[in-house]
Amino acid sequence: MATKTTRGARRRSSPADQMHLPLDETDIRHNNKLLGVYRDHNAHHAIVVKIGKTRISFVEMRKGQLAVCTLADTKFFSVRGFERIEYPIERAVDNFLKHAGGVSDAARRALLAAARVKKSAPPEQLELGAAADLGEDLI
Repeated sequence: MATKTTRGARRRSSPADQMHLPLDETDIRHNNKLLGVYRDHNAHHAIVVKIGKTRISFVEMRKGQLAVCTLADTKFFSVRGFERIEYPIERAVDNFLKHAGGVSDAARRALLAAARVKKSAPPEQLELGAAADLGEDLI
C-alpha cells in the first residue's frame, strides 16, 4: 500500500526565454479592441467588460436579471464558441441596460465602464476604424 506524501507541489516559474516575449497585436490581454460585443453559436449575445490573464468577464443577455459572468478564455472561445461581431458597443450597452429582467449593480457598473473605455479610445484608433468602415471612399 502506497502512502501519501506530505510534500506539496512545487510552483515553478516560467522559463527565462518566455519571460520577455514581445506582445503582438493579437494578445487579448492588452488589446482594448477586443472589449466589445460577441455572439456564440447559439446566437446568445454578450458584452466583454474585462479581460484578465486567463479569464474573461462578460455580461450575457439571458432570461432574468443580467449579471457579470467569468469564464476561462479557452472555454469562452472554444467551448461556448463566442465570436466578435461588428456592433456599436454604446447601442448594445443601452439595449442591455433596458433589459426587462433587470440588471445587477455590478453588471450596470461594468457595462457603463466598458462603454466609457470604448469612447475614450485614442484618436488614431478612431481614424483607422473610420477609414476601414469607409473602405474605398478614402482611396
